[in-house]
Amino acid sequence: MTITDYLQRFKEWRQRLCMDRLILLVLVVTNALLIAHCLSRKPTVELLLPFMETQAGVHSGEASVAYHEWWGLSLAELLGNLNQQNLSFVESRLQSLFAPNLYQQVQDTLNRQFRQLREDRVSMSFEPLSIEFIEESKAVKVTGNAVMSSGNQRLKGQKTFTFRFDIIRYRPVLAAIQIDSNLK
Repeated sequence: MTITDYLQRFKEWRQRLCMDRLILLVLVVTNALLIAHCLSRKPTVELLLPFMETQAGVHSGEASVAYHEWWGLSLAELLGNLNQQNLSFVESRLQSLFAPNLYQQVQDTLNRQFRQLREDRVSMSFEPLSIEFIEESKAVKVTGNAVMSSGNQRLKGQKTFTFRFDIIRYRPVLAAIQIDSNLK
């Protein structure tokens, strides 16, 4: 081995070493960017909800239309089918869904209405016919046939429940509720 061979090999090894260092630097930077992206991204939870044909996706602060529709339908069925035996159950289920700023106002109103329903011995039934998601307001409108009976009196008609949910930490929070009915 001569000095020129040695210097030639040394030069080749230095070039390979520089190239390896450059490749390593690129890999470190891309891995750092990937880790930063993964840590800042909120995971999406995919759910297959009962009575819904499509999967529902929930992020930290928003949810799919199917998720909103499912919760709207569930609450409409819960609020539309009331009787003496299930009033306390419905009341306890609803408490966990209220937004903090509406909690006390809605709780007082519900307590008053539920007390009136108990005193009048009212029972209500609701049969949903349609679900509509209103994109602008992120509200769910559930319309159906309703029957309300108290003693010998019986009223029939259409009832529409409109709910707006906020998604906070993957949980639905009831931000607004409106109930319209034309019972006769």
